[in-house]
Amino acid sequence: MERRVVKLLTILLLLTGALVTLGWIGFMLLGLASPQALSSTINIISSVGLGSPPVESTMGWGLIGILQFGSIGIVTVTIALLSQVIIQGALKHYMGRKRMDERIKHLSNHSIIVGYSLTGAALVRDLKAEGQDFVVIESDPEKITKLDEMGILFVEGNGLDDETLRNAGIERARAIFAVLSADSDNLMVVLSARGFNEKMNIVSRVTREDYIDRFHRAGVDAAISPQEWASRRMVQSVLRPHLLGLLSSLLDPSVDQAYLDEVRVPPKSSVINKTLADSGMRKATGIVILGIASMDGSCNSVVGPDTVLSEGDVLLGYGQRQDFAKLKEFLND
Repeated sequence: MERRVVKLLTILLLLTGALVTLGWIGFMLLGLASPQALSSTINIISSVGLGSPPVESTMGWGLIGILQFGSIGIVTVTIALLSQVIIQGALKHYMGRKRMDERIKHLSNHSIIVGYSLTGAALVRDLKAEGQDFVVIESDPEKITKLDEMGILFVEGNGLDDETLRNAGIERARAIFAVLSADSDNLMVVLSARGFNEKMNIVSRVTREDYIDRFHRAGVDAAISPQEWASRRMVQSVLRPHLLGLLSSLLDPSVDQAYLDEVRVPPKSSVINKTLADSGMRKATGIVILGIASMDGSCNSVVGPDTVLSEGDVLLGYGQRQDFAKLKEFLND
């Protein structure tokens, strides 16, 4: 609620207190006992009714009139103020939703997160750190309120519903993360997503190992088991704690130095059919190429100066974050 509204409500409350005090003291001056004066004042202000007037005199009727008109005025102003707050809040919500829908309509090559679970919240954090556009699909009112307060783009609805997926821009998205609590629901999201967009990258959370094959048959690119990854990380934290710490920092999007990333060689790039040494890539960007993933899905982790680059190769490199921006520009020359 705005400060202005809070201030006005405080003033109205003070005026109500002043009106009660006026009636109380006024009826006492007109001869009523303190409890009867207070009771009569409250009855008049609350419009409960008087029965017979507490004081039948010109001064008494005048005081009754002042209290009645004062209470009616306060109630009227309060109702008008609260109505204004409600209408303004509804209008603000409507306009905010319209602006958000327009922003989502103009998104392309973005990611969609289906379900703001613990995994979904982690995805939001990492995608924000990577500077990537994304939209969250969620149906829980409490989670929606939290997303709204955080300024996160979201679509309210069921991730299993085709219209909700369309509203999130699934035809234009580059990836979708299905992280609902039930494997069966995530499987339905994968099936729907693949039907909408054959080229998008689909990643799903899966808790049951016997479901992994089903997810791959449905068209998922990666079916990730949180339990499996957590167990591996826990074991490695004991067996190879320093190596695990290094790898974690290399993949941390908040770290600018000592960073791992991948960049694809675009069509008509000047480095195509050149060796790594002849391309001049290392000198121009400072990126160290650790491996190359080819378009056929194979990955060569043994690369050297004589390794020849091809169109569509994905260069797996090590360096500073800002140097990868230089690498992308270099490859597009």
